[in-house]
Amino acid sequence: MLFNSYSFLFAFLPLLLVCWRLAQGYGPTGLAFVLLAFSTVFYGLWGLPFLIMLAVILGMNYAFALALAAPDPEPAPSAATPESDAAEGADAETQDKTESSCMCGSRKQSGCRFRLSRKSLLTVALVLNLLPLLWFKYSAFLAQNIAALLHVQWHFTSPGLPLGISFYTFIQIAWLVSVYRGQVTPQGFTRHALFSACFPYVISGPIVRYEQMGSQFDALAPTTAENLARGFALFTMGMVKKVLLADSIALYADSVFNAAEKAFPLSGGEAWLGSLCYTFQLYFDFSGYTDMAVGLGLMLGLKLPENFDSPYKSTGIVDFWRRWHITLSSWLRDFLYIPLGGNRQGRFMQYRNLFLTMLIGGAWHGAGWTFIVWGALHGSMLSINHFFRACIKGKALERILALAPLRLCSILFTFFCINLCWVVFRALTIEGAGRMFKAMFTGPFTREAAGLSATTDGLTGFAAMVARWLPNNYIQGWIPFALLLVSFFVVWALPNTHEMLHGRRDGTFPRLAWRPTAAWATGLAVMAFLTLILVSRKATFLYFQF
Repeated sequence: MLFNSYSFLFAFLPLLLVCWRLAQGYGPTGLAFVLLAFSTVFYGLWGLPFLIMLAVILGMNYAFALALAAPDPEPAPSAATPESDAAEGADAETQDKTESSCMCGSRKQSGCRFRLSRKSLLTVALVLNLLPLLWFKYSAFLAQNIAALLHVQWHFTSPGLPLGISFYTFIQIAWLVSVYRGQVTPQGFTRHALFSACFPYVISGPIVRYEQMGSQFDALAPTTAENLARGFALFTMGMVKKVLLADSIALYADSVFNAAEKAFPLSGGEAWLGSLCYTFQLYFDFSGYTDMAVGLGLMLGLKLPENFDSPYKSTGIVDFWRRWHITLSSWLRDFLYIPLGGNRQGRFMQYRNLFLTMLIGGAWHGAGWTFIVWGALHGSMLSINHFFRACIKGKALERILALAPLRLCSILFTFFCINLCWVVFRALTIEGAGRMFKAMFTGPFTREAAGLSATTDGLTGFAAMVARWLPNNYIQGWIPFALLLVSFFVVWALPNTHEMLHGRRDGTFPRLAWRPTAAWATGLAVMAFLTLILVSRKATFLYFQF
């Protein structure tokens, strides 16, 4: 059941809001029970085995958390070494505690002979959380590559990917590490289940942390008119991005990339249009679904973290990763980049750590060489961008590049690089990505690939070059061009949805800011009506596969 489905819009959500209203007399406890019950139903509708697996993982992690939080009767000396990573703007506490803890988490059980240090216990917990992700997501990829390496035929049936496993695995890892560091205390399995399975973010993010949500669960309250209005506005704008823009432009992106995978004739113009279509499709799809999740949270009085901040307005790759999938970027920073050493061991090690972090981040997105190459490209570009920023810091060139015309050039160049990387991300194979790049930068070399007919055999020079860029009917009509123009306008001319609802980071509001007025209500109603017409189209959420 997707957020943009009739069953969710006309059955699940109205019933939830009614039950939320009826449970207001029971305080936060009653509201928490309603939210947990509906979250269980929401996730269970995707498949009972998925729900059972999620319950087992949550139970296992809660047991580990109790063991990690339990003090030892004979504590050994501990040393805490807080370290900071100023370049990334985040503090990382790395505590190496050698306190002993019984595997069962009991202090008084004398019969427990086998004891693990808290650090070792955390390691075991993290490995057990990663094993299901590795099995379901990467086993087929590993089997395929091993078979190719050994030149054998190995028929391996890929297991189905449990919905949201990548997201809730990262949420669980962050929670366990917070318990280990003493930043979070387990407050009962019900609370843990509510935090881990809360339906707005369990299958699609954002990647939340207990430090962000725990106090909000304690203060659950009846929905106010303002929160309901703001949540509905954000949900509607997200659905417009997902249904009207992403799902519409996806048809043309899929057509071009499928042609590249099958080695069909592909002109240069079509390759560029297809790459741009996917660049906007991915952004509108993911940010739109995130807007719907955050909007649903607002309807229930929950404030979920921001996940996108106009990423295509970035002036560099470093800036891009501070704006794109913000919760994933912060997770990778805090739990990979900083533990690897961050920037504390010199510039070379910083670039190595950046590269490794993005390489792992690429692998997290999917089991395929294209994702690994994509991660390597971003790791390399991040290192280059950091090096360049360090070289010009405090110099005249830094001030020159901050001028409006050159800033615009930086935005365009960054967008160009990101668009090229998305080609690798979208392609199913390295060969398919190569055909896309070949068409984008060289165009077809044969008359057949260029779509030249017998009547154009005499074309030479400039006319022949133009002919090589003519479409081969993968993109037809004016609609894809109109969608691209609208996409450029929405991305670069309009404020993002967070700015419309909550204002800019400096506290100011754009001209096009949401207000509880008749004009805004009418506009949102019209957009909601248009999306409802197209909701019936067969579409999915792109990040479900990641």
